[in-house]
Amino acid sequence: METQIIKAPSAELRVTDLKGKRQIMINGKAVHHGRLVKFLDSIETPLSVSTIKKLVALKGDWWLDELERRQDKNYMRRRLETLIKRFDTFNGKKVLDIGSGSGSSALVMLDNCALEVHGVEPNKAFVELANDRAKDEGQTERTFFTQVQDTSKLEFADNKFDIVTFNAVLEHIPPNLRQAIIKEAYRCLKPGGFMIFTETPNRTFPYDGHTTGLPLIPWLPLSMSYKLAKTFSRHVPRGLSKERYINEGLVGGSYWQIKKAIPDATCLNKNGGDADWKSDLKKANPLVRWWLKLVEWKMRIFFQLPLNAFMPMLDLVFKKPIK
Repeated sequence: METQIIKAPSAELRVTDLKGKRQIMINGKAVHHGRLVKFLDSIETPLSVSTIKKLVALKGDWWLDELERRQDKNYMRRRLETLIKRFDTFNGKKVLDIGSGSGSSALVMLDNCALEVHGVEPNKAFVELANDRAKDEGQTERTFFTQVQDTSKLEFADNKFDIVTFNAVLEHIPPNLRQAIIKEAYRCLKPGGFMIFTETPNRTFPYDGHTTGLPLIPWLPLSMSYKLAKTFSRHVPRGLSKERYINEGLVGGSYWQIKKAIPDATCLNKNGGDADWKSDLKKANPLVRWWLKLVEWKMRIFFQLPLNAFMPMLDLVFKKPIK
């Protein structure tokens, strides 16, 4: 068994070639489920050594988090899988993945029997890594990753896709560009199709757990939130430029922002079920579940709004009308 050493910023990876898999022994720190923690453990992956090297070079300490998004059934994939199963299925569907990154969500959707996934991503290096991962997993005939600098102008026909996904991406789009990008993706969605937004920090919630780890940030004007992030951020580094903080996700999204872009779409979350879904996802205790169900009932009855419009993360599904 051949073993190679790969140096990450905060860890040493000993990669051993097994039959059809690579075993990675981690000695040091890596980002696990969004947090940098110390590891002395091993994981297995179908990725080749060259792809692992690219992943570490591009993601730095976040290389493990990226693998977990693909492989850990209790991480990102659980949220995406259970959300779509509330309303529909990926089975046999053509999917457009906006901001597909290095391909984790697209590969998860193929696991759930999507017919094919077209990923568009501005970062050329991420597109190349996504294509390498698809090749390592034998999925090149069902994945189509493309670099698109301006995702408000897509070269797809109207009504081409059954599902469009924005998975952990809306917050990384500059706010002034979001309306155009959502509208363009919606153009590519078939009547009766679904547009899915997951893992987007919610500007309605008073705590930023995504970018800065600071309270009240989502409610403040950008000029103020940027200055606070630059001085007190507990997650991303301090002292970055305003543009960098925006790219890191400082400005979250909102239900109303999405609804303004696609006013004729129906938010399926308004039918209820968010309270139970969130409670199951986070394994909440019965009192929290009961409280969420009560709030959800009030939101639906008195305001015709989904509970997820007010939760820390936006997880919303919209349906395009059949005309």
